[in-house]
Formats: sequence, C-alpha cells, structure tokens
Amino acid sequence: MQMLEVTRIRILVAHANPLIAVGLATALRRSEDFDVAVDGIDVGPGAALPDVVVADCETGLRRAAAHREARGTAAPRVLVMCGQLREHEVRRALEQGVHGYLPLDSAIDEFVHGVRTVARGARYLAPSTAQCMADSLTREALTAREAEVLDLLACGQCNKSIARQLDIAVGTVKAHVKAIMAKLDASSRTQAVSVAAQRGLVTLADRPAAFA
Repeated sequence: MQMLEVTRIRILVAHANPLIAVGLATALRRSEDFDVAVDGIDVGPGAALPDVVVADCETGLRRAAAHREARGTAAPRVLVMCGQLREHEVRRALEQGVHGYLPLDSAIDEFVHGVRTVARGARYLAPSTAQCMADSLTREALTAREAEVLDLLACGQCNKSIARQLDIAVGTVKAHVKAIMAKLDASSRTQAVSVAAQRGLVTLADRPAAFA
C-alpha cells in the first residue's frame, strides 16, 4: 500500500526573546509534520519562505507590514504570542494583518492548534482573546494617543509629566484623561487605571503602589 506523503508546515519562530523563541520552537517540534526553525539561529537570509511566522507583537507587526509590501510572493501568515493580553494591541495587530493571537501561557495543544489553523488560511484567536475582543465591541475604543496617556497614568505620572513625555500641552493631556475616564466609565484617575487593568489595557506589574 502506497503511503500518502504528509504535507509539512514550515514555521519560523521569530520571537524577540531568544529563550522564549527556543521554548516555542521546542513545543512545535513535538508535531512530526512541522518543520521548525528559529530566526537567527537555524536560518539565514537565503532560507526558504515559511508558511507561518510565530513572533512577539512588535516583530509580528513588522513582519506583517513587510509581507504586505512584498508583491508577487506567497507571504507567510503571522501568529503573535504575547505575554500580556492588551485590548488595543490585539485590535492593532488584527487591523495590520496579523492572522493569529495567543497569550504566552496558552496550553501547548492550543498553541499547535492555532498554528495549524493559521497555516490553513484562517484566523485564530485564543478563547480569552476572542472574549476580550467580543466584549470590546460593546465599548468605545481608546485612541492610540489615549492608550499612551493611560499607560503613563498607570505609572502614576501627573499631567505635566505626561505632557512633557508626549510633547503635548497640559490642556491636551487633561482632555485625553477626561475622554479616558468617560470611555472606561470611571470617576477618578485611579479607578480608570483599575478598570483598564481588569480589561487588559495596561499591566500593573512593577507599577507604583498607589496603582498596584
């Protein structure tokens, strides 16, 4: 009886953290139909184009942008593995051409399933990510600038400090803070940061005690 040849999926792991990259590659190599390489370790510039690129968020966005600009080639699909589930980052990734998004604490089976789904041409979001995005559809999204102001608020910075860092007027910062509080249905800056943390818009790790 003639054995059917298994179609192999070529995967490039391009996570910015080398230890995480090796760990992701090790998990993927458990599947016999995966050909896995780690960017900068196993492959050079002349390597064959992969079917799927597994990356951190920023690397994934850069890869997706480069693939959009490359014409006449079959661009690989991008799956992002990210440590923190942040609503605006997930939204930005999907809008800019990323095909899959999973948290780093995903189970290995779910990770492998996500890679296979993306390789088949479909999109894949981890259940927690999908729920987060579904919930966000009922709320007005923060703008990119509001997200920057919110992150600095979570660091405990005052309006003047935020204005200096973002090179904008203090009055503009106040307007952004007012809009953030309205969108998060918060009555104070502290409550806004707390609500944002619950929604994954900011992380309070290593933040001042007032917001931790």
